[in-house]
Amino acid sequence: LQSLDLEGNNVGTVGARALADALTNNSSLSVLSLGENDVGDDGTRALADALKDNLSLNELILDSNTVSDDGARALVDALKTNLSLTLLDLDGNAGVSDDMLADIRSRLKRNQLGILRSSSSSS
Repeated sequence: LQSLDLEGNNVGTVGARALADALTNNSSLSVLSLGENDVGDDGTRALADALKDNLSLNELILDSNTVSDDGARALVDALKTNLSLTLLDLDGNAGVSDDMLADIRSRLKRNQLGILRSSSSSS
C-alpha cells in the first residue's frame, strides 16, 4: 500500500492516533490523505511524532482538520529530523498562523522542493 485516502471519513483524533502508530513502523506508504476528518491538534501531534520515525511518507494531507498553532508546532518539530515529507496540506485550518506556516515552509524547503498548501500563503 503506497497511498491511503481517508478524506471525509470521520477519522477523528482516535483514528489519527491509530494511524500514527501504524506509520511509525511503515516503510511503504508515501501518501496519507486525511482531509476533513476533525483530526485536531491531538491527532496532528500524534502524526507529527510518527513522522520523526517514518522515512517513507512524502505527502500528508491535513486540510480542514481544526488544526491550530499547537498542532502545527508539532509538525515543525517533526520536520527538524524528517527529510522525506515534501508536501504538507494545511489548507482550511484557520487556527494556523502565518508565522507558523512560514516556519513550516522553511523546513519543507530543504526536503526536495517541499510544498506547503495553505489558503493564507503561497508555496
